[in-house]
Amino acid sequence: MATINQDEDASSWYLDTGYSNHMTGNKELIVDFDSNVSVRLVDNSMISAEGIDKVRFTSKDGRVGYMNDVLYMLLMKNNLLSLGQLLEKGFKMSMEQNSIKIYDQESRLVLKAHLSKNMPFKTNLNISTSQCLSSNGDKEETNLL
Repeated sequence: MATINQDEDASSWYLDTGYSNHMTGNKELIVDFDSNVSVRLVDNSMISAEGIDKVRFTSKDGRVGYMNDVLYMLLMKNNLLSLGQLLEKGFKMSMEQNSIKIYDQESRLVLKAHLSKNMPFKTNLNISTSQCLSSNGDKEETNLL
């Protein structure tokens, strides 16, 4: 797995097949926090995550959605998106010209990420931290990831 810059901001997310789950070290990004979750690693050992739930974000086309099943790992320095977890949820992917495009079940583009210097794909998501919001109903909220 590639080394990732430790000074990234909260909007930077790395995508790779080496991650089994979406993960973040930033508790403020988690919308509805569910604590104390165990994670089974590839070698069948277990580690504890501090919690799990969803992260709210706005796509480039203005749709508001959630990235589901994101683990909060206390010592994580970067945000990670698991391509395997996205495939398991029915998303489609295409890779070309040093980028990856991820499409939902209706073949709508959800996100595009480019290869970073260290070779994982990197994207910036417009993350919405938990807060009380009013809505006029003109933005669709979906489970985008």
